[in-house]
Amino acid sequence: MAVGDITTTDLNGWQYRAIGVLNDLVKPGLKAERYPLEWTITTNGALRGEVHRYDLKQTDNDRRAIFDEWCRVMDASASRESKPFEGRIELRAVFKHPTNRGDVQGSLVLNIDLPFAGEAEAEAEGGRD
Repeated sequence: MAVGDITTTDLNGWQYRAIGVLNDLVKPGLKAERYPLEWTITTNGALRGEVHRYDLKQTDNDRRAIFDEWCRVMDASASRESKPFEGRIELRAVFKHPTNRGDVQGSLVLNIDLPFAGEAEAEAEGGRD
């Protein structure tokens, strides 16, 4: 079956190549005790790694440090900050990982939820009600 000039064999091959890259990333990450990302492999073989809050004690600064570490490991582009909607900041960096069958492209993502206006005011006033 083909979609335009792209066949299902192409799509499966791209995903398979991305799986190999992901395997190559996770093994040394495990050894280095690097904080894991939540990985997604797209149908076109791109990788998306997102920093999630697994530990409720993690601060946004902790999560940003994890994001920055993965950006260094992946030699990712400088991160871009956007506000996809009110109350959230998204950091995104893109990378390319070379293989013998072409580059695997991907992105690293960190979403930070901003405090509600009432929370920010209370925090600024020292937590008073």
